[in-house]
Amino acid sequence: MDVPFAIALSNGSAALDIALKTLGVGMGDEVIVPAMTYFATAAAVSYQSAIPVFVDIENASFNLDPERIAEAITRETKAIIFIDYGGNPANFDGIAKVAQEHGIPVLHDAAQSLGTVYKGRAAGGQTPISTMSFHMAKVMTTVEGGMILTHDENYKDQVLMRMNQGEPPNGK
Repeated sequence: MDVPFAIALSNGSAALDIALKTLGVGMGDEVIVPAMTYFATAAAVSYQSAIPVFVDIENASFNLDPERIAEAITRETKAIIFIDYGGNPANFDGIAKVAQEHGIPVLHDAAQSLGTVYKGRAAGGQTPISTMSFHMAKVMTTVEGGMILTHDENYKDQVLMRMNQGEPPNGK
């Protein structure tokens, strides 16, 4: 996977929490999540005092249905989270198209994505920020653990600051 910044965290839930904070999700905001996902995906939205908006899945893939996303978008929608259910790749192009049309960032909860390939590329690196989990129920495990992957140096610095009680990375 071609991602320049990978930051280890205590678990995948912490990674989702910090990634949403980094995207600026806050009180009263709405975040679109798949109707079928692990509890942590929606719980991380609630940690921000935001509202998870459950959107139906595609019957064939069990992943977020891009055609249903636009119906759920409101002025309060601040992000879209998608997963690759059971390692089955989501329709990232369809999700990204809707997100781009509405100017909404996409967060990939790639907890089930290790080993998944989407259009010849390793899943987890398509979005500006994504998260991983290494929980014992995942494909690759460290019994517990998580990671944030990002292409954006500003996101990397924000994540490191949030992990370090608000102190900027490298004393900047």
